[in-house]
This record gives sequence, C-alpha cells and structure tokens, in this order.
Amino acid sequence: MCFSFYVSFVLQWICVMNDGKGSIVAGLAICWLLNVAQLGIGWLLLVADVRMLPAYYVLIGAVGLVQVGYVVPIWRVLVRKGKPRTAKGLLIAAGITMLANAVSAVVVLR
Repeated sequence: MCFSFYVSFVLQWICVMNDGKGSIVAGLAICWLLNVAQLGIGWLLLVADVRMLPAYYVLIGAVGLVQVGYVVPIWRVLVRKGKPRTAKGLLIAAGITMLANAVSAVVVLR
C-alpha cells in the first residue's frame, strides 16, 4: 500500500506537474533522442568513408562533450520560453550522459 502511494506521488510529481512550466521527463527525452541522433550520424560517417574516421571517433567517443553544442542553445530557448522544468530535465540528461561517457572513457583507456 505504501509503495503504490510513493510510486503514484513520484509519477505525479515528475510527469503530471505540467502547469505551463514544462516537464522533466520531456527534457530527458529531448536530450536522449538528440544523443541517439548524434550516434546515428556517427554510424553513418563510419560506413560512408574511411576518411571520416576521425569525425566518427569524435562523435561517438566524446558524445558527452559534443552534446554541449546542442544542449546549451536548447536550454536557453526553454528558459526564455518559461519552461524551467523541461530545461532542468535537459540538463539532468546531459549530465548523466556526460558522466556515463567519462566513466566509459576511463574504463576503456585504463
């Protein structure tokens, strides 16, 4: 009984609280879908030509750093449009991606 109440409260707090200020889940989805698009572009560069190999390594190996190029402008637009929750979700997702990228780089280069 207590667990279901907690789950209901969390879902309401994260998803339903959209009173014109956006949604954290929407920000997470925006960032991670753009990251998937970036990885897809990197894969296309890999299969396109051997000369594009350095660009592939940058797009795939440094996804946490490259995403700054599109996360910061989108964050600024969301803040200006009055969607602080969506902007917060975008920054949370970018931070998680950057942390995962740094951890994987340390594991690979170790």
